[in-house]
Amino acid sequence: AAYRIQKLWRHRGTSASSTSRSVRCSSTMTDMTLLEDTDVEAAAESPFRRAFSISHPREYSSTSATIRVDPAGGAAPLLRAWWEDRKKRALEHLVIETAGPVLKRTLQDIGDVVKTSVTSDPDMWRCVRPVAHTAMSEVWNDIQMEIESRIKDAVLDRQEVPEDAPTARGCLSCVFLGLRSWVLFHYLPYNRSIYGKLADPIYVLMTLSTTLPVFGIRVFFFSAVLFMLLFPGPPDEYQLINFILIFKGTQFFTVGVAMMFIGAMRYYACYLFDSGDLRRCIDVNGPGSSDWLSSEIFDYVGGIVLVWIAFLALPLSSVHLSGHRKTSEHEVKVYCCCLRGVPTRGGRLRWLLRYDMVAFALSVATYMPIYMVKSEESQDENKRHPHQALVHAKETVYWCRIFYSLLSLPFVLFAVPLCGRVLTHSIYTGYNEFGACVEFRYKEPPEGKLR
Repeated sequence: AAYRIQKLWRHRGTSASSTSRSVRCSSTMTDMTLLEDTDVEAAAESPFRRAFSISHPREYSSTSATIRVDPAGGAAPLLRAWWEDRKKRALEHLVIETAGPVLKRTLQDIGDVVKTSVTSDPDMWRCVRPVAHTAMSEVWNDIQMEIESRIKDAVLDRQEVPEDAPTARGCLSCVFLGLRSWVLFHYLPYNRSIYGKLADPIYVLMTLSTTLPVFGIRVFFFSAVLFMLLFPGPPDEYQLINFILIFKGTQFFTVGVAMMFIGAMRYYACYLFDSGDLRRCIDVNGPGSSDWLSSEIFDYVGGIVLVWIAFLALPLSSVHLSGHRKTSEHEVKVYCCCLRGVPTRGGRLRWLLRYDMVAFALSVATYMPIYMVKSEESQDENKRHPHQALVHAKETVYWCRIFYSLLSLPFVLFAVPLCGRVLTHSIYTGYNEFGACVEFRYKEPPEGKLR
């Protein structure tokens, strides 16, 4: 195509009688065909507009992009689009087909070195060595997969996804969707990291509300957020994973660490200021004694129920279309009796959810037998003082919640952005001001501000 244009340009000063002939030029690289019977004299006047004019807009596609050519621009936009397409295809071939195998072999070699160094301790127990080698192999496979995926995302053209917000029918639906858009945009924004969120007073108030030592508020807030993520569906994979990590990560600090400190300070205050009747002080002012038993059980059971609702909804979730990962039909299976979805959604997170169930059972098995044995021994005393039996139940549930929350420490590691992305392989998304789930991107800095 470039050779034909140069030839026509060199003949732009010749006469029509000596240069009038038909010219046909085609490019098999991008399936672009120029018009036949092109007059060279016409090309002499305007070689880019008349000799290669296009009667109607056309779309030219390749493996990397789709190009739409405007007929008003003539051949110059067409050739620029063709050249850009060739450069993209060459870059894709260089990175994916040429450098891809080399990168894969390099990562495998690095992984072999890392796995060998992990198990190189001669004093390591024999039962620990295969477990450590297997765990390191699985983690390194996830790291390698994430590196290759990020390189492909950087080279390949990402699809443009329409940012369609959910529509409302009826007054109540309109109010709910308006509230949903407002809450999700401030709590899970698409254009602000943790530093930008901390500059938003609404986000700070929402977060502080979940740290109040009032039982039931935290579970109620996250129940509302989970309902907004699920309806209207389908939910987004990353948002459900992020919900689980935020809920369990904050549970470790607010319920585990903070409430354990409060309980210890209450015991210390009874010992310091009412040492004469320590038992009575603990029954009146001890940890959990002044709270409702129903609210404590609601908070304790809600800590595992909300997580498993989000986990069971993960196979039904959708992956943001801007990535290059597609779901094939053979990945859709029946799970949980009658539901159909993709059970592999969430990556390694499903193993943590099984651990969470074991942690909940362990917290119950640790404190409930002690409470039952003590209740049998003090039946006569409980008949004389029925309020005392209720206080014992409250304090038992209080420490069950703390022990269960402290066992949520592994979720905190997943909450780290890099670790969560590597182990779950999800696409980072957020919600815009209209309530639509879009891919995360930083907002443009104002003019004159250092990037």
